[in-house]
Amino acid sequence: MLDLDPSALLASLLIPAQILFVNLLLSADNALVIALACRGLRPEDVQRATMLGIVGAIALRLVMGSVAVFLLRAPLLQLAAGVILLYIAVRLTLIDGTGLDEDVGDASTAQSSALLGAVWTIILADVTMSLDNVVAIAAIAQGSLIYIAIGLALSIPMLIWGSNLIRELLDGNGWLVLGSGAFLGWVAGGVAVADPLVAPAIAAYAPALPYAVPAACAVFVVWQNFIFDPRRALLRGRYAD
Repeated sequence: MLDLDPSALLASLLIPAQILFVNLLLSADNALVIALACRGLRPEDVQRATMLGIVGAIALRLVMGSVAVFLLRAPLLQLAAGVILLYIAVRLTLIDGTGLDEDVGDASTAQSSALLGAVWTIILADVTMSLDNVVAIAAIAQGSLIYIAIGLALSIPMLIWGSNLIRELLDGNGWLVLGSGAFLGWVAGGVAVADPLVAPAIAAYAPALPYAVPAACAVFVVWQNFIFDPRRALLRGRYAD
């Protein structure tokens, strides 16, 4: 007769639940990226882009989970991730999809490109923001990719629901879109200054930089919006009408 240890069984059930909880706590910015990336897509493409982006991001998280400690210690990786995320923050706040219907002959191609672009943006942004998240999740899972996969899969419905809710809030509010981009800029700065190549020197000689750099990146996103499209930065919400 199979003898199951109740404590071991409880632990095996709690680990995916803990991963789900931690992933949801750490994924608010991921839901924000999904919402920003899907603005301007056709209604039938929004759910498709969201699902493909989340599934692709989770697949990469599984790969990252197997080498999580190495990734967090690799020099320049987080610095590069911060630069990429800063670019994504600027790009997402400037894109609203208003030009998709300007040329009827190219509408289908433009919509397909927008869908693929949204999926790619979701995956790339998730990877750049999730380096430290993956390490936390891998520690909870005790190195088990099965536990990581179960916990991340359980979080998919909540990410979809959260991103859809945020997207509805963003659709009619240009200032909220700009604020969201500034927040992603702040996250990008935080990721960059946490790079192991520069973090010790910053802690020793410039302890204010972990706050100054994220703030500067947030200002940079807003500034780039006013430079590239001042009307869109102020009135983006009106274009939806």
